[in-house]
Amino acid sequence: MLRVTITVLFALVATKVTAEDLRIGLSDPAVSIESNFVGTQVAVFGSIENPEPLAIERDAYDIVVVMQGPPTQVRVRRKERRFGIWVNGAGQVFDNVPSFYTIASTGPLREVATEESLESLSLGFDKLDVSPLIDADTPRSEEELASFRASLNRLQVADDLFVEEIGGVEFLSDTLFRARLRVPANVPIGHHRARAFLFRDGEFLITRSVLLEVAKSGFEQQTYNLAQRNGLLYGIMAVFIAMATGWLASVVFRKD
Repeated sequence: MLRVTITVLFALVATKVTAEDLRIGLSDPAVSIESNFVGTQVAVFGSIENPEPLAIERDAYDIVVVMQGPPTQVRVRRKERRFGIWVNGAGQVFDNVPSFYTIASTGPLREVATEESLESLSLGFDKLDVSPLIDADTPRSEEELASFRASLNRLQVADDLFVEEIGGVEFLSDTLFRARLRVPANVPIGHHRARAFLFRDGEFLITRSVLLEVAKSGFEQQTYNLAQRNGLLYGIMAVFIAMATGWLASVVFRKD
């Protein structure tokens, strides 16, 4: 009995020691947005802890890195032709849409992970857990919702708010990796979360995350704070500045 107990304990300890883990960090924990901000890159560094030697020999490990901004609502409108003119028609609102979403991986997602893993982990534009808000007055079919959802992805990609970089994660050694994530000029401010997912032979093992703070700085931050904390004063100042600018322009360009 004692021998069996010792054997079981040894097996549990061995399993714990050899189980893979992840460690990740950011090149910079914050992004400051000033008036001349045109975008930047953020590097996510990481390492695989306690890797299996055979898995390393077979290049069995894959990494997916995601950076996701605060959730928001997005309205998608359908273009309709009326009286020979294209105008905005019926719309659909989606809730829980990442205000910014960039994904990088060591290879094509469907080669890195199974379809079930991608679905359960919400990896990829089509897998994001966004919620269409249902309007009882205008019920929509599944085909219509799918069409609006495709339009949502297309618009977010066009605005650089959804970014996919296949091969954007590279191994610097057998266990060290790096992902360079592009942060566009129109990135929303707020708390963003960077997550790394470890896969072995397509099987999901573990994920780790760190926070990235995106904030305005300098005059932009002071203006933003004023608008948020004292909207009335901000409005009065905006009107005054507009009037002063108009008066100055009339003086400069006055015709004799």
